[in-house]
Amino acid sequence: MKKSIRIVAGVMVTLVFIWLSIRHVDASEVERSLSDARYEYLIPAALCTLAGFGVRAVRWDRILALKEPIPIRRLFPVMMVGYAANNILPGRIGEVVRAFLLNSRERVSRSTALATILVERVCDGLTLLAMMTVTLLLAPLPFHNERLSIVIISASAIFGIATLGLIALLIAPTPFLRLLSLFTRHLPERFSSRIDAITESFLQGLQGLRSLRSLADITWLSLVAWFMEWATYAFVLMAFPLGLTTPQLLGAATFLVVFVNLGIMIPSAPGYIGTYQFFATMALTAFGVPRADALGLAIAAHAMQYCVITGTGLFSLWQLGLTPVKLGRLSPSYAYTDQGSTGERS
Repeated sequence: MKKSIRIVAGVMVTLVFIWLSIRHVDASEVERSLSDARYEYLIPAALCTLAGFGVRAVRWDRILALKEPIPIRRLFPVMMVGYAANNILPGRIGEVVRAFLLNSRERVSRSTALATILVERVCDGLTLLAMMTVTLLLAPLPFHNERLSIVIISASAIFGIATLGLIALLIAPTPFLRLLSLFTRHLPERFSSRIDAITESFLQGLQGLRSLRSLADITWLSLVAWFMEWATYAFVLMAFPLGLTTPQLLGAATFLVVFVNLGIMIPSAPGYIGTYQFFATMALTAFGVPRADALGLAIAAHAMQYCVITGTGLFSLWQLGLTPVKLGRLSPSYAYTDQGSTGERS
């Protein structure tokens, strides 16, 4: 029942954002924008997307910080299947899929895997905010947009709190463990022991942040990964004759990266349809791009990235000998069951 409610809620969110994206937009103008595009620019855009995910796989390896590192050729397919799962399966279970596959194929604790994915998300959020700050300092927006300011402030608060929480767990985990023990000591032994095991595995997933060398590697890899994402949107912008100056195009590419990726964090139907178009349009209208042209670009960029990510993920799934049906049967709670797995590879 809960899964059905989440699916229905996600579809409703998608429908709302689709409506917000297309209202007051002339469909013929969107068609004209799409017909005027030079789609050869999507080829380097797609290559940049793939390169960015390759860098993310290397970063995930650094965050995992295992005694026996997993070869990138085995880590990359696991990661891509997770991203593809968010595009084709309901419930946003991509993170659960990654934890499941990493556990089943590499014997890494699911809680540890989820902790590393949480670290990824915080690193991504901080990198996006840094990109936005630098862009606003170097090239202030030509048009003021109150909604953009609200998104920036909200994202800063969310990722700021998450960062402080991770720092607290790294520096002083004892108070957290004591607080948790006050709760678990009143539970039956089988539940308290499972929670303790999950907590230990989760803290193990933060080990990559304890080394200054690893932290430096994670930082520059995050910057490189998001630069590739930025290059993706820069090439897509070149495909559309929007009349932007070079500084405006560079700034618009940054805004697309930031607002699209912040926007798709909102729970919706598979594939981020609606949220992607709404936030991409919001980002481009800040540079004076007409809504129809902005929506046309958003449709093209989303279709390209969806095909690249989903196609690569499905190919990786085939390589791993699995099917989407099997992944679709996973529930989020499954990732927290760490029986028969450890925080390190054996």
